[in-house]
Amino acid sequence: MTWEVLASSKIPRHIELLPSSGRDVLHAANLRLRGEKLVELGQADAGRIALREAATLGGPGEHLAYARFLARDGDFDGAYASTQHAIDQILDGASHLYSPLAAEAFAAQAGLLRRVGRDVDAIGRLRQALTLLDERDAFGQKVRCRILDELGLAYLKVDDLPMARRNFDDALMARRHAGNELDVCQSLVNLARLEVRAKNLQMAADYADEAVMTLRGMPPTALHANAEVLGAQVRLRQGQPNDGLPFGERALSLNRQIGNRRGEAISLKLLAQCYRASGRRVEAEAYARACLELNESMRNTQGVQEAQWILDHLNE
Repeated sequence: MTWEVLASSKIPRHIELLPSSGRDVLHAANLRLRGEKLVELGQADAGRIALREAATLGGPGEHLAYARFLARDGDFDGAYASTQHAIDQILDGASHLYSPLAAEAFAAQAGLLRRVGRDVDAIGRLRQALTLLDERDAFGQKVRCRILDELGLAYLKVDDLPMARRNFDDALMARRHAGNELDVCQSLVNLARLEVRAKNLQMAADYADEAVMTLRGMPPTALHANAEVLGAQVRLRQGQPNDGLPFGERALSLNRQIGNRRGEAISLKLLAQCYRASGRRVEAEAYARACLELNESMRNTQGVQEAQWILDHLNE
């Protein structure tokens, strides 16, 4: 066969960009980015499909992205299973154990333990996750701050306010040094939560308001909704429930836009509380019933009990 014949045959040649595991990592990564963006744009169902497919095809990063979606959707069992898939892949060699990705996977699972009430277990695992990081690495520093967030929230749950403050302050200091305003706002929201617990309401309001005003100039995320929730909670505790209503309405809208059902339930409860404190029984009942139904659909027992309490005490 001559070279001319070979050239004229025009037989296509394809190079498959697959790792030795056989996973189409590029397609999986694209699906993950597509899914996350769809969720941000208010297309939660389409985002779920893309994230689920990304997790099926991809590695630990895709499983963690899907776990984050499931946790916001209230499916803690599914989220925990997805974090375990990520950890299993890391243990099989998909990533080094001493790496930001591994630390993030173990921390994500610990964060889920916190959300179901296993706070002491969560604290131990989160502190261990920190030992997997090289703090000289820029991405590792971002993951470290996210773990400090989770640690602070876990310490809040067990009423260890000094340790919670220490972790939140450490994260804030690192984030201010890095100069990322969005990450700084995460620390401000966490510190506002702490000050609410400590009953330092004016300080809590200052942190929450700084976060809200900064975030309103950025594309909406779950953090935006959390900041608005804090703004409403502080006004409610300051005896200004009417002032809290706009914050609660914005939080509800944002959570619905990004498909955050857990955040939506919290916003509904908060609006019911504000309307009840304002003496507007009809509105309070409507929001409390919506909160009850949503928590029932997520099988969130504590959320159901809190909504039912509001309904049982509307006239007080």
